[in-house]
Amino acid sequence: MTKNILVTNYNGDIIGATYPKRARGLIKSGRAVQIDEGTIQLSDAAGADAFSIKNNMEDKTMANVIEFKARGFKLDEKIASSKGTRLMVTECGESVECFEIAQGGAATGIVKTIDLEKDTDYVFRFAIKSSFIRADVAESSVSVFFKEPGDGYTYPIDRGDKNRFKPVVCKKTEDGIIRVFELPFNSGDDTSCTISIQLHDMTAWIYPAKDNEAYSALQDIDYDQWRQDEIHNIAKTLNNIGGSIGGTLNDIGGTLGDTLNGIGEFAVGVGDKISKAVTDVFSKPEAKPAEEGEKKEASEIKVTEVQEEAAEEVKEEKAEDTSSEE
Repeated sequence: MTKNILVTNYNGDIIGATYPKRARGLIKSGRAVQIDEGTIQLSDAAGADAFSIKNNMEDKTMANVIEFKARGFKLDEKIASSKGTRLMVTECGESVECFEIAQGGAATGIVKTIDLEKDTDYVFRFAIKSSFIRADVAESSVSVFFKEPGDGYTYPIDRGDKNRFKPVVCKKTEDGIIRVFELPFNSGDDTSCTISIQLHDMTAWIYPAKDNEAYSALQDIDYDQWRQDEIHNIAKTLNNIGGSIGGTLNDIGGTLGDTLNGIGEFAVGVGDKISKAVTDVFSKPEAKPAEEGEKKEASEIKVTEVQEEAAEEVKEEKAEDTSSEE
């Protein structure tokens, strides 16, 4: 965050600068009025003194907030499956550099090592936008460790059955959910630490977090409730798809049934025609046997005639022989 709002005392003298959120708070409480877009004026001398004290405390506090910057992080080489891309996107109407991670069924990690002051309280602050993750997903988390992994703090930020470390902002977006985390830790005797963000089986975009009020236009939603809503929506979608497929198959079945019925009726018609043709053929007298019968009858008549002629000739010869003997 940048102190880009000038602050003047009740005489109009510039006495410092503050953050937009702090300026809005002063105006809301009646301790200051807005002069222009980038300037506010404190109401009285007591307010100016209080501002100076508060401003010094605020500077000290804000100096210990470690804001996420994508360029400072790199893929964790210790995780073989680590995959991700650093890119520019538009978020809340502004261009911002983020780390995009889209891993299915594998772990991805990004890390950064930073210098610290000893025995000092710090806050690591970042925003993460994600889509739905399966209920059986392995836990995703952020670790802040010092000499080696395990020597520090772990913050479980994603798990299929619950959100174990609560975000300070949790908002619903058109394509998922965006959360802002502020992770507190103390440096102890160490002067450096490594911040490791490990995600598993999820698509996510990690951003620098804006002022919390910058997300006020988005809908508040509890993380666990959002998961339940997404599960319900997925089930509803699958049910609609199933109904659509069922209706389509039913239509196909009806069309196929009509087609097969038409084919059956056509086949019956063809069968009737074939049956009639066969019946007609086999019900007529056979031509060939009839011709053979006629030939046989003519042959028999011819034989009879020959026999009669032979008998007549024999008879005549006998008559001649008798006449000769006389």
